[in-house]
Amino acid sequence: MHALFALVEPKLETINTIFTTSFRDLCRTVDDHWEDLVHCVETGVIPDIDGIEAVKDNLQRFLQPNPGRAEELRRIGKATDTPGWFKQIWPQLRAILANASGPFATVIPEIRHYIGPEVSLQTLAIGSSEAFLAVAYDPRDLNLYKVVGSDDVIEFLPVDDPEESKYLAQSWNVESGKKYEVVLTTRDGFWRYRLGDVVEIAGFDPRDGQPLIRYIERRNMHIRLANEVTTETQLCQVVDATSNLFGRVSEFCVSPDYRQAVARYAFIVELQGNAGANISVVPGALHDQLQKHNENYLNDSRIGKIGVPCVRVVQPGTFGDFREWKVKTKGTASGQVKVPVVVWGEADRAWLEERVMYDI
Repeated sequence: MHALFALVEPKLETINTIFTTSFRDLCRTVDDHWEDLVHCVETGVIPDIDGIEAVKDNLQRFLQPNPGRAEELRRIGKATDTPGWFKQIWPQLRAILANASGPFATVIPEIRHYIGPEVSLQTLAIGSSEAFLAVAYDPRDLNLYKVVGSDDVIEFLPVDDPEESKYLAQSWNVESGKKYEVVLTTRDGFWRYRLGDVVEIAGFDPRDGQPLIRYIERRNMHIRLANEVTTETQLCQVVDATSNLFGRVSEFCVSPDYRQAVARYAFIVELQGNAGANISVVPGALHDQLQKHNENYLNDSRIGKIGVPCVRVVQPGTFGDFREWKVKTKGTASGQVKVPVVVWGEADRAWLEERVMYDI
């Protein structure tokens, strides 16, 4: 529905989707359903789409036949392979607002392909259902935020210290370069609620002294098969280091793979475009990077406790469909659904494995 109503408006300037992955899903929707969407613009008829029954009549009142805009879109054509295609569709498009830090950074290259170099990608804030934590500090840096002063109390638990309240730091005595888990006390009743997000102090705003932070990872988001503990950040680093060998990674997650005598990591990967010419060497390259970033992984792999990872390439659009599946099955708002970097649940793993096209 967002894609359809966006295509109707030629003067569109800003798209706000909260997360980069949501915007990537919007890009894929325009790409995959181009002809159907243009036809809807032309006729002014909203199609029967699963899940909109309760609101379809209300939406229909706002969609009028627009054959002129439809003809304009057909002249532009489906130019998926052309960088900046969205600037042809919306010449006045200026900004995409979406959280692009942490694991959400993986899809940035694919987004850039759709929007081109002239449209800015801007992150807005770190927020949650529990509280509003921080706002973007520098539009040129997608992972730099300023902690906001609010009615909520924001404290910081050092990740290298014991998990005890006596080690909590306040915003005025955190240390630059140190990593902390965010702890909230809210006016709505949460008392020292552990948010689970780990941030690094990047400095302080000279105007009011509020801490500047970078999002690092979810605490305890890791995979462990032997004596190693490989964190979300390390997994993102090894995929980033090998992304060009894949061709280009759009989204990924990691799960344990017990199909062989020696357990190994399974990187479930959705690619942007075709597989790279050197994709056959990716498992070995991932193995080398994991050994480089994690000494315990290195030791365990050398003594045969962990095998060389496998790579399982899934169908295009799989992770977008996964989010939609979670919304439907869990009754969760779309803004709350994220694909975790590490997937342990049997149902989630089975759903993803059904969409594997081939293994490397």
